[in-house]
Amino acid sequence: MQFNSNQTLTKVVIIAAICVFSTQFGVTVIAPLLGEWVIAPKIPHPFLVSGLIISAFALVSLALNIPGGILSDKFGRKPLIVTGLLLYAVAAVLFPFSKSPYDWIFVRALQGAGAGFFFPAVTALLADLTNHEERGHALSVYNMGLGVGLAVGPISGGFLFHIYGIFMPFLFCAAFVLLSAVLVLLFVHEPKRKFDEKEQEKKKKRKGLSLSLSASGRKALMLCCVVVFFGKGVASLMSGLFSPFAVDDFEVSEEIIGTILSVMFVAFTLLQVGFNRLMKLTGEIILSIVGLLLCACGLLVLYFATSIPELFIMSIFLGAGIGAILLGTLTLASKTAGERQEGEVMGIYYTTFYASLASIPIVCGALSDIFSARLLFLGYAVLLIILMVVVWRVKP
Repeated sequence: MQFNSNQTLTKVVIIAAICVFSTQFGVTVIAPLLGEWVIAPKIPHPFLVSGLIISAFALVSLALNIPGGILSDKFGRKPLIVTGLLLYAVAAVLFPFSKSPYDWIFVRALQGAGAGFFFPAVTALLADLTNHEERGHALSVYNMGLGVGLAVGPISGGFLFHIYGIFMPFLFCAAFVLLSAVLVLLFVHEPKRKFDEKEQEKKKKRKGLSLSLSASGRKALMLCCVVVFFGKGVASLMSGLFSPFAVDDFEVSEEIIGTILSVMFVAFTLLQVGFNRLMKLTGEIILSIVGLLLCACGLLVLYFATSIPELFIMSIFLGAGIGAILLGTLTLASKTAGERQEGEVMGIYYTTFYASLASIPIVCGALSDIFSARLLFLGYAVLLIILMVVVWRVKP
């Protein structure tokens, strides 16, 4: 890994990747267990309950992302990063003591509070340390850590639960997150951010948010938010609905479900470097459109799927698509931020990110109970194709 600046930047980027790995491991380790928890007990409306478990995380993050970003602009990135990680650790400890799927909703909400503080601060830190040329590379490494966490979580959750029981998956979660917090405390030193005091005084006099972007910057940020809402919605859909769908339609085990989801995030991770190169040639918006196309193809495969191998093909399409969308939108959003506004812009970005995670599993879960999960996958694919056309026509 090479950056145009010094070894300190490389060290911080690697630590950021480790941190985001630990958080995403904690998020997805429960994914293969959801089918057993909501289908086996024969509870009413299992798809809706599964969606609520996933959405509880996002609902709390949704409320905290912009405040968390603003606080990181004011007090620094490091305190918010560590606070978020510690909340993840507490949630991991509480998970195995939950007695019902409804208890998981509360614990996921606590985990979401950690995300609300962590994500705007850590991505704003990377924006502080990099120029526009370095940022895509830094964020691709960061996304690789995110992808590895997403990939390892489901397969680990399935196998660790099957072999050792409910406590072991969450013991690993807590250990990874606490290690990440220690690395941040010991090795991350924030740069001093310079800013114009007169400009800050002007911002204090303005009503509402202090965000000040150019017209093109606002348009770019708006497009990022729209694309990441529906693009992240694909991952939300899979996290909340795929496990019950696979158990109900294919009668597969937690290990197989975890492996399929892990393959999706392996594709996400392995393609980050290639997507960064493509982004330099075509731009962030075009990369995001490519991601929407790949996700639509994956959902169409899932709609027609009748065998386990087709589910693995689907997971590769979706992993590649989600990876392209997140890298393209995150890089473009970070470039729209002005001086001392990185945290606030990242807060807006992640508010949209978690609004997707909060709303789409609930809405799609309810629709799946009314119609069918398979038909829902087809409808979402059509929605992504329409979004591709809209983004292409209005891109800056």
